Amino acid sequence: MALDTMLDHWSAKLFTFFKRYDQAIASLESLVRKRPDDKEAWSTLGWLYTQRKDMPKALTALERAVALDPGNYAVHFNLGFLQQELGHGDAAIREFSETIRLKPTEDRAWYGRGLIYLNRRDFERAIPDLKEAAKLQPFNPYAGYYLAVAYQLSGQFDRAVKEYKRIKGFDPKIAAQTARDIGYTDPDLP
Repeated sequence: MALDTMLDHWSAKLFTFFKRYDQAIASLESLVRKRPDDKEAWSTLGWLYTQRKDMPKALTALERAVALDPGNYAVHFNLGFLQQELGHGDAAIREFSETIRLKPTEDRAWYGRGLIYLNRRDFERAIPDLKEAAKLQPFNPYAGYYLAVAYQLSGQFDRAVKEYKRIKGFDPKIAAQTARDIGYTDPDLP
């Protein structure tokens, strides 16, 4: 790496550490002009543009990072998350699916894909994804909450209640919200 690109790289890291995102972006933009194949720079730019709420630039940077580093599950996940935030469900599903293919234990990808399917009322796909997310991260009350909702909406009330009871064991606040939203009155509560 040439001295000028090393300086861009390290100054971007330093500016990012101190949350001086505009300066970090300027350093990384300089770096990718000199080295357009720098996958780490593109990935970091995507994250920084997201912090600045510049979604078109974030999308471009993350798409470039994925093209340069197709085996990096984290970059696929970040692109999927951004696509989901932008309402691009099919694109998000593709990225989450690739994340899962590359790293089957990435609970956030299962969760994100499950939420998209749930919003589409595709319970046959939502339930297994949310179940896997809850299995991989058993103390994530949100995966359990949405799994219970998916069960209830698909007519599987007994399973929704079972999931509510599981959540109740570690997060009473989310469990109470789950009970309300699935229409369950817990006889064990006053």
